[in-house]
Amino acid sequence: MIKIGSIGYNCSHPEGFYVDWRTGPGAYILLLVKTPAIFRLGGEEFDVKPGSVVVISPSTPTFYKPTGKEYTDDWFYFETDGDNEKILTDLGISVDRPMYIGAIDVFSTMIFEMTVEYYSSEPYHSEIVELYTDIFFKRLSRVLTTKLAYKPGLPDEKRTALAQLRARIYRSPAELPAVTAIAEEMKISVSGLEHLYKKAFGTSVISDIVNSRVSYAKKLLMSTKMQISEVAEKSGYNSCYSFMRQFKQKVGVTPTAFRKFTSYGKWTAEE
Repeated sequence: MIKIGSIGYNCSHPEGFYVDWRTGPGAYILLLVKTPAIFRLGGEEFDVKPGSVVVISPSTPTFYKPTGKEYTDDWFYFETDGDNEKILTDLGISVDRPMYIGAIDVFSTMIFEMTVEYYSSEPYHSEIVELYTDIFFKRLSRVLTTKLAYKPGLPDEKRTALAQLRARIYRSPAELPAVTAIAEEMKISVSGLEHLYKKAFGTSVISDIVNSRVSYAKKLLMSTKMQISEVAEKSGYNSCYSFMRQFKQKVGVTPTAFRKFTSYGKWTAEE
């Protein structure tokens, strides 16, 4: 089984950007390259075309940079529960050598879905990421071994922005501005943002913000001895009362009770 360690969708960098991992990336990483770039992998140089996949092993000295004005890719770090090299070889996937596959929309769409689930706290999100990952590598294997070509689709800038917003919500819940400010940043009305967000993810922006803050608070309650007021602040709440009320609504018990029960292993959802 291949497991995702970290993931990013449609990440763009300006001219002058480069990556220089002199002792390698430290873990297996897959890059879905969307703009022309130069890669040096283990001392060998490659001109990499848009529509290429690059899988880099943990200790391979790596350098890459754009040949144009920007560099854009999708990426994820991964590991397997067996012999990494053998699993990839069996799938027909080369390591430390770019693989041109042409139109990559179908793969980029899958990474979008994987990113959404990876940064979600919805039920079964981990299992869904694992399923998408398995399908991703099997589809990639099929393209590489049968030379199957996918037809390009239309780019979706809104989907990119929404994926980045959801990742931001679950990565840094305490640093989020008000929804009105988020909408202004995205140059869209609040109602328009809510409509697009719900259409993309099946939930509202506010609901995801609340879920991310409560999820982060649970981690702090289980792993630290912070005062409840400090947990509230670190989780993005201006009011300790609002935090306690919202936490109880979502979890079913107060933050204090949650900490007590999880400390002694006695708490269950039914209790």
